[in-house]
Order: sequence, then C-alpha cells, then structure tokens
Amino acid sequence: VNQILLRGGPSHGRQFNDWLFNVVFPGQKAMRPEDVAVAVRLYCAEAVRSGVTTINENADSAIYPGNIEAAMAVYGEVGVRVVYARMFFDRMDGGIQGYVDALKARSPQVELCSIMEETAVAKDRITALSDQYHGTAGGRISVWPAPATTTAVTVEGMRWAQAFARDRAVMWTL
Repeated sequence: VNQILLRGGPSHGRQFNDWLFNVVFPGQKAMRPEDVAVAVRLYCAEAVRSGVTTINENADSAIYPGNIEAAMAVYGEVGVRVVYARMFFDRMDGGIQGYVDALKARSPQVELCSIMEETAVAKDRITALSDQYHGTAGGRISVWPAPATTTAVTVEGMRWAQAFARDRAVMWTL
C-alpha cells in the first residue's frame, strides 16, 4: 500500500528486481509513519472510488518502527476491510546475491537496505501483530502471515506460516 507514494519517476524503465532493490526497499526505509498514514489514506481513497472495499496489503515495510501503528490507525478510521498480510524474508538465496549486487551497481547512490529478519524474530513479530490487531476495527482487520517468496523464506518459515494460519483460522499468502 505505501508503495503508492513511489510510483512514477524513478520507477520507470526498470526491471522488477532493479525496481525492488533500488526503488521500493530504499523508498520504504525512508518513509516515516506519517508518510505511511498518507499512503494508506490515498490508497484507500483510490480503492473505494474504484469500488474496492477489501484490501490485501502485503506489508513488506512492517519491520520499520511506527509503520504498522500508522497503517492500522488509518485502516481503523476509513472503513475498509483489510487483510494485513505481514510479509517476511528470512533468507537470501546464495545465487541471487550476485544478481542483487549487480542491480545495486546501477544506482550506487541508493543506500543498501535489507528487510531480512531472523526466522524467530519474524515469527514473534507476526504473532504479536496478530494478537494486537486481528479482529479489530469491528472485525474489519485481519492479520495473516505472508512469506515473501520461496527463494527468500526458509522451509521453517514456510511451514510456520502454514501452521500459524491453520491454528488461528486465517489464511496465508505468498
């Protein structure tokens, strides 16, 4: 959702991974909670104007302090239903690191940032997030685990997400 503030300009003319590592990840790292709140309001306004009343947010910037609280506060106010799919990355496939380094070389002025978390940390954070927000806003907010990709999440992380979803009677998204 907060990627709505990153569209245009630097996003044009890039392949997916170049855009991800040189625009999205650094852009999200630079956002303050106030920016996230603006992004959520804009996204929700555009969604509702288009007839969308349920949003699945693949929240890959949830690791930054204050972002979850800012997003949840706005979701609670605006009246949409939201699946806050807390994305996590707990491994970097060894084969991709050279590729990422080459992509970073395209934009050397961009600060290298990582959204990787230890598996145990991701589990704890997602569990706490679910405990705090799942079912809030009159039941309109759901929290699901969201392993990023099969190349960026360990088997342990994948199995945990599946078990978490089963045990809490929610879904999970990849």
